[in-house]
Amino acid sequence: MAWGVFTLSRDGRARLAGVLRALLIAQLVVSLCMVIFCYNTSLRVMLLLKHIHKVTVVLLYGLILCQAYGMKLHYTGGLRLIAVMLKCPHWKRATLVSSVWLLSGSLVAANGMLVYLACRGTLKALMKELSSSLRIGISQYLTEPTWKSLLDTMQVELSCCGAEKPTDWHEIPWINMDFLNEGSDLVMKLAGADGKVLPPVSPYSCCTPRVLAPCYHDPLQQSEWREVWSEASPLLSASLHTRGCVEAVRAPLTRALLALQFFNMLVCLFQVLIVVLTQLLRTSAREAVLRGDCGGTGRGVLLGSLAVQAPQKPSPCSSPEELAAGSSTSAGPAPRTCCASWAQRRRRRHPCIRTKTSYPYLS
Repeated sequence: MAWGVFTLSRDGRARLAGVLRALLIAQLVVSLCMVIFCYNTSLRVMLLLKHIHKVTVVLLYGLILCQAYGMKLHYTGGLRLIAVMLKCPHWKRATLVSSVWLLSGSLVAANGMLVYLACRGTLKALMKELSSSLRIGISQYLTEPTWKSLLDTMQVELSCCGAEKPTDWHEIPWINMDFLNEGSDLVMKLAGADGKVLPPVSPYSCCTPRVLAPCYHDPLQQSEWREVWSEASPLLSASLHTRGCVEAVRAPLTRALLALQFFNMLVCLFQVLIVVLTQLLRTSAREAVLRGDCGGTGRGVLLGSLAVQAPQKPSPCSSPEELAAGSSTSAGPAPRTCCASWAQRRRRRHPCIRTKTSYPYLS
């Protein structure tokens, strides 16, 4: 019982091999685009996060690079296999090697979806950890130079302010009494029992350059604009970045994750086409060999097996002596084919292919 039977000539198999090569090259291009896009989209963010969550950053990049390199190795090997299947259709290991290659390619494509799921889960965990890490960094902004440098760099380069929102700087105690004038009535009014002060002050790195107005970020030091705070002017929020740094980090990583999903779905689609076309090419070349004419027509089948049809006339690539011998008696041996002559030139040990029982490894 066979399903999906197609009769292919030698030229038809050559054209089919050309389509397969184009699909393999497309796979290589997809793997390259996946690495380049994901790398360029998340590079700035990853360079900042490597000081906080280095292991997570290495894991995300490592998964994507390993997947792309596995695709490269698999599909470059496929280009060589297609050439061998065209030139040596009687190769006794063609069925085994092509089956192993198709299985490994399917595993590579399936692994791409697993890599996407792993990256998505890692990104969710990273966002939760990043929020708590940034809040700790805000509380240590004036006591740990490393946190101050990292937060300032992140807020300037990613155009963000605070962890989840700009008002995090007003809710998390990060200014000690030691940095302020303890004799000030305002300072003493805002001071807590732990010696921390919660004024509506943000670092200068929260200021946005998109507003053509002074940056109102510190009412304690910008006393000349104190009336702006007393009037609750809209310039207060407009002069600062409006999104939190967690969202600024999530946005490019989400784009990279969506691109990873798209490229892996494309890989899976290409892999289905490669499996179908490779099966047709292999079975068509195999039947042509079993019929005694490597350059003749052969039926390719997607599922199942076909009964081998005996050749109706001598192979066109037989020698004149063999044609004469074949015409003199019908009970004589079948003429040698191009496949056998090619094998003799290569190894001097392959017999001429006559029937299916002569080559049980092709059954």
